[in-house]
Amino acid sequence: MRKWRGPIIVLVLFLIGGVGITLLNLGRTDIDAIEINLEIPQATDAASKAVDDAVLHAIETGSLSPELRIRLQKPLRSVYINDFHVDTCEVSQGEYESFLEWLEKRGDETNQPTIPEWLRSLSTKHRTAGIISSPASGVTQAGAVMYCEMVGGRLPQIEELEVAASGIEGRLYPWGNDFEGSAWPFMEPDRNAQQACGTHLLSSTPDGIHDLANNVMEWTIGTMSPELLQSPDLIPVMGTPPVRNRARELYALSAAWYAVQGNVQSHHLGFRCVYDTPPRPILPWDEFRGETVHVEGGEYQIGISPDARITAFMTKIPNDANIPLRELARSMDQIPDRLQVDRCEVTRGEYAQFLQDPLVQAGLYANDNEPSRHSHIPLDWAEQQKDPELPVTGVTWWSADAFARWSRGRLPTAEEWRAIAAGGEGRIYPWGDIYEPNGAAVGDDAEGTLVPCHETTLDVTVEGVRHLGGNVSEWTRSISHERGALTMWVHGGNWILPGLKTAQTVFGRKVTLGHRSRSIGFRVVYD
Repeated sequence: MRKWRGPIIVLVLFLIGGVGITLLNLGRTDIDAIEINLEIPQATDAASKAVDDAVLHAIETGSLSPELRIRLQKPLRSVYINDFHVDTCEVSQGEYESFLEWLEKRGDETNQPTIPEWLRSLSTKHRTAGIISSPASGVTQAGAVMYCEMVGGRLPQIEELEVAASGIEGRLYPWGNDFEGSAWPFMEPDRNAQQACGTHLLSSTPDGIHDLANNVMEWTIGTMSPELLQSPDLIPVMGTPPVRNRARELYALSAAWYAVQGNVQSHHLGFRCVYDTPPRPILPWDEFRGETVHVEGGEYQIGISPDARITAFMTKIPNDANIPLRELARSMDQIPDRLQVDRCEVTRGEYAQFLQDPLVQAGLYANDNEPSRHSHIPLDWAEQQKDPELPVTGVTWWSADAFARWSRGRLPTAEEWRAIAAGGEGRIYPWGDIYEPNGAAVGDDAEGTLVPCHETTLDVTVEGVRHLGGNVSEWTRSISHERGALTMWVHGGNWILPGLKTAQTVFGRKVTLGHRSRSIGFRVVYD
């Protein structure tokens, strides 16, 4: 027994010494963490909540198409309009047919050429439905412009139609804030676009303007906010496309207009006219004009309220984001209300302290599933130690997880990481919605390099968390299991990859747990 006493005493003294050293420096002593509110702000008014709920439902059912996302990218804004008068009805097939016949007679009298094809409607001779009172469809924008000029008016700006639909009270729909689906009674889209004016009075505005959301979409002359167009050669059109039978409660929103090429001719696209002064009651071809409504000039609020935060975030996520919207929406319920997060990525100096801890060397902080003989030594560690203020790189997920345990914290989930980066307002980049070249430590050019946390860049959230968009991509604790392979989500851009896409708050990729990279590091969060 005596021959074992010496080694046992040495072992006990070693353990006591190691514990003593660790207790004197229990994990990280220089943690610089920020407490962040991750709670997603809920809409405070019923109208905004209704829009958010409809967007979430559209995501869940796969109905939030790229077109619909563009339609919903209409921020709340103030516009000033002058007084105008607007037709209560869309121009009918009968009225447009009379217009063409009148032009032909005038041409005969003046020996002018026949009517050009671009002026003719696809519904000429009533080929669409045979209903003379249904909207004139298949008219180009130029044809609509000419018609309105000939009857003493003009095509409206999209803002004028939106004001007519939403009113001074800012209604979601022409009729109010609750969706009314009776104006689309048919399964066949063409039939929903061929109904006589005012057939569904429940869809009219309180002052009697009919079919602004239903029947056919309507041409406009343009917009006061060209920055909202996807391309400068596009023309805004008002109303719900009859062919869309899902998520109609979103397509029908007064603010959810779209834009198309001006030469488009569609059975689902017509128009109405507006007038700067009260129009004459008789049309040039000696028929009675339909009724008009006066819209009072002034300043109006139009667009979708910023209080609909889920809508704002979900609709501005790029179409090529590698995280499905459905997964992103479902993840909102997996985020804690508050969390403390490292202001900076873990540095090489901090990681060196971790490696020196005897209990780390003894495997006390290792993950239960960590492979045997795994080494926490990073890639090129001797070289990395020359600059202890830079973020540590070349560490596996196992090492990042062990460091987080040693720090009395953990790695964030992918959902938490995105919430930290995007903030309550749902930013596309950690600093905002616009990409700023050279604003983060990313690889936009050959001079990309790692930077210390304190270096001034735009890559800072409102809350003060730094370098989420660039510097190093960061391990999370979210696991993916596909085709028998276990991988972990890594989020954020880095100093090697171009930043336009990778710096986005929704950008992530899956990496094997044992991978070491010069561009991957991590930060820690604390419950």
